[in-house]
Amino acid sequence: MKLKLIMLVSLFAFGLAFSANAGAVVDTDTDLVPDAFDNCSATANGPNDPDNQVDSDQDGFGNFCDSDYNNDGQTTTADFTEFLGAFTGSAPSVNSDHNGDGATTTSDFSRFLADYTSGLNPGPSGLACAAFNPGPATPCLP
Repeated sequence: MKLKLIMLVSLFAFGLAFSANAGAVVDTDTDLVPDAFDNCSATANGPNDPDNQVDSDQDGFGNFCDSDYNNDGQTTTADFTEFLGAFTGSAPSVNSDHNGDGATTTSDFSRFLADYTSGLNPGPSGLACAAFNPGPATPCLP
């Protein structure tokens, strides 16, 4: 009996030692997508969210944290012009659908306005290929 108990405890301790060395997976925004593969690593946009890592312009920054529609590295009045066109329906754009509901609505405007007034750049993104001006030939996908 003692031998079985010693064996069981030894196997348990052995298992803990190996799991401790396996390395932790970092997920800062707790969206179930590891930061290294997360195109919006500071804000949740994972499998349980409607936008689920959508990146319409394929610049490596997810729609949820990318109000820079012209990819110049900052959210400006030029981006507002594109947002306004999508919002009114005169120039539909999938880039301005921040919440993944399929349309540009007031909730998307709230996100755009927050980025615009705070002067935030797109991101952050955990993807190594994320860039402000990727060009059409270099899509950045996880």
